[in-house]
Amino acid sequence: MSAARCLFWTPSAMSDAAPIPTGYRWPRYPGEDELAFFHFAPDDPFIGPPPQGDVLSDPSDETAEGFLTALLPKGAAWGTPDNQALDPLSVLARFWRVIGSAFADAYRALFGVTLESTAVTLVNSLDDWEIEYGLPDPCLGPDQTIDARMRSLLLKIRSGGTITPADFIKLAADAGYAISIEEPTPFRMGGSAMGGTEALGGGYPSEYVWIVKVPSVSVDHFRMGVGRMGETPLGKLGLPDDLICLFNALKPAWTTVIFSA
Repeated sequence: MSAARCLFWTPSAMSDAAPIPTGYRWPRYPGEDELAFFHFAPDDPFIGPPPQGDVLSDPSDETAEGFLTALLPKGAAWGTPDNQALDPLSVLARFWRVIGSAFADAYRALFGVTLESTAVTLVNSLDDWEIEYGLPDPCLGPDQTIDARMRSLLLKIRSGGTITPADFIKLAADAGYAISIEEPTPFRMGGSAMGGTEALGGGYPSEYVWIVKVPSVSVDHFRMGVGRMGETPLGKLGLPDDLICLFNALKPAWTTVIFSA
């Protein structure tokens, strides 16, 4: 296999445990459709971060009062004779409840800072994250809701290191599109059979071409009286512009990506 043919292969994919499949095709997941390489549905459930926080991430005033009064000396002078619990209606308990309220606010604010450290838990620092990652992305448009901006940020972060077909298909799924990827297999002397499925070359080396298939796209047909000869195509696929822009920006520079239905 030539180096060009390996343009998407990873070392793990070429290990003894994952031999190169017949016809230089990609290995598929168990039960995967024969016509598609790695497939991720856009509606696959997102497994978010594990539950965040503990008892001190959002404490009540009473909770803060409790861990403050627990530090007080014991005895009748402190309202706890014979290790009895402090009366919550006593002046001392109410005093520490007021102090505890400030501590509760501080704990809440400090925990909020930790939430801003990851894109999946941020609350107030979306603008700063967008500046860091060069958003809004021209591929995704400038006018977006907060939810769309969050989705764009996660998409931008996860697009780093996108190189394999599985990476691109997962990226498309994150953007809301279910796609499959095909790589044309050219005819090779000594490796291909006459009458087989491999094409006999062409004007452009097919080793550098990969085809993205987007199912269920609309087709805009030429209409007499509306279309213009020489300008309006006989049929135009309603391919998603944002996905095309995103893939062209991230694809390996030496490759050509073709979008199809």
